[in-house]
Amino acid sequence: MLEENEVIRDEFPDEVNEDVDGLIWLGYLEDVIDYCGHEFVIRTLRSEEQLLASLVTKEYTDTLGQAKAWVAAHVGLALVSIDGDEDFCPKASFNKKDFARARFQYVTGKWFEPTINRIYNAYSDLLERQAIVLEEMENLSQESRISFTASPDSLIPKADSQTVQEIMDLLEEDQD
Repeated sequence: MLEENEVIRDEFPDEVNEDVDGLIWLGYLEDVIDYCGHEFVIRTLRSEEQLLASLVTKEYTDTLGQAKAWVAAHVGLALVSIDGDEDFCPKASFNKKDFARARFQYVTGKWFEPTINRIYNAYSDLLERQAIVLEEMENLSQESRISFTASPDSLIPKADSQTVQEIMDLLEEDQD
């Protein structure tokens, strides 16, 4: 099985192989951002997390701060670790909405806008990489589809050069 996946991976351009691994094995992509002497690890969000970001920013809907809140919520949820610390944000509860709100409050309460924007830009780049990899995976799957329709050429060896009519005549003879 592993060898088969390695063969499939070889079909992708080198620049997306690592991302293909991420999508196949992990279901998401991660990236490391070095910014102002700190290391931030981010990952793509699941659909549920994106929806939670909408809930925790609901009070900012139709305000001038809506876009900033949206960015901060996504950054908070996309963070995996800061300087190697995965427990950078105090635990709120086991409730997913409380977790999302705690991450949002951590980011908006501790960081200035340039830091939030830098991490969000890296997150946007990660989403772009994800889209490219998915496109490459789709291209590969379309190119590797096997046709199960027999053609007249597939019934004879390539060395034999018979016309389609001769093949049809042979097929009719077999039915008689």
